[in-house]
Amino acid sequence: MMKTRMTLAFLTLAMTTLTLAAPATAQTTPFGTELSEPARLKSAFRAGRWNAGIDSSFARTSATNELPSGQEASDSTLFLRLDASVGVMVVKRLEVGANIGLLARRLNRDEAAAATETALTVQPMARYHMPMTDRFSTHVQLSLGPYFGGSSREVTVLEGTSAREVEERTSTLGFMLSTGLGVGYRVSEGLQIRFGVDMTWLWGRESIATLDESLSVKTTHLGTSAGLRYFF
Repeated sequence: MMKTRMTLAFLTLAMTTLTLAAPATAQTTPFGTELSEPARLKSAFRAGRWNAGIDSSFARTSATNELPSGQEASDSTLFLRLDASVGVMVVKRLEVGANIGLLARRLNRDEAAAATETALTVQPMARYHMPMTDRFSTHVQLSLGPYFGGSSREVTVLEGTSAREVEERTSTLGFMLSTGLGVGYRVSEGLQIRFGVDMTWLWGRESIATLDESLSVKTTHLGTSAGLRYFF
């Protein structure tokens, strides 16, 4: 009898120790079942899951813009873009949403001076996610929509034999198409960090107030991006 009690006590102690030592990798669902850690991480890409985040991109730009003289100026300069977006998984792994952002780019005007253009972007987007491991995933994305903004610069105007500085303002309206390939890492069940390579094309028209004319602008961007996303 004593031997039996000692055996039972030992088994109880062993089971308690194993229970306490086991990692807490399960999470209870509203239906009373449990999800393992890999299942929780992959659940971010299930249908109906929402997410929101911010992204930034930096690129070396190839720009071609029409000059008031009728000629074209082409150069390579820098491009910066910052976006905030929201999306939802309409089916497993396929996300649709929209982003709103701000872009800045440098454009040649003439031999006198260049101008820094800033514009607001509004784009519907689609993104397809491909889980690679429990935490790593890749994605491809496509977005398109309008952009609008403007720029200003100081120019020298000759009036007879004297010269004076005046501010030349332009307004811009155009269309933007972006595509990219990226990788994401889930640091937790809800938070993901992302890095990628993006390609962006812009086609637009610039209106110069002082000249009362419209000039074409075409820009191509190839750059890198980084961002944070949170899944609800």
